[in-house]
Amino acid sequence: MDDPIVYSLKVNREQLGRAKRFLARQGELLQDSLRDLIEAAADCEQCLELHEEEASITELQSAFASLLPKCKDAGLLNSLLREAVMRIAKRSRIPLEFVANVLGEARQTKTATRRA
Repeated sequence: MDDPIVYSLKVNREQLGRAKRFLARQGELLQDSLRDLIEAAADCEQCLELHEEEASITELQSAFASLLPKCKDAGLLNSLLREAVMRIAKRSRIPLEFVANVLGEARQTKTATRRA
């Protein structure tokens, strides 16, 4: 691994505090969750680059094998958020089917927007 660098971004201070508290409730750290997401995205890009360069199947399989555990770690963040949204909806007496449909529609819309 290369020497780590500091990457910063501007966020609302109050939102940052809330995000940290939410993840702390789940036993996670915000920095670790963001690192997991970045590592998974970087490994996805590496796999795509290998495919575009017509690398051997062995190289692709090796890169993919290292990608899977990182996706599992990054997926934990998405699972935590989805689970929290569903719990909040249930407590708010909003039909879970409605929430699931809205989340599914948002995913489809985001995917369609990226392709355009």
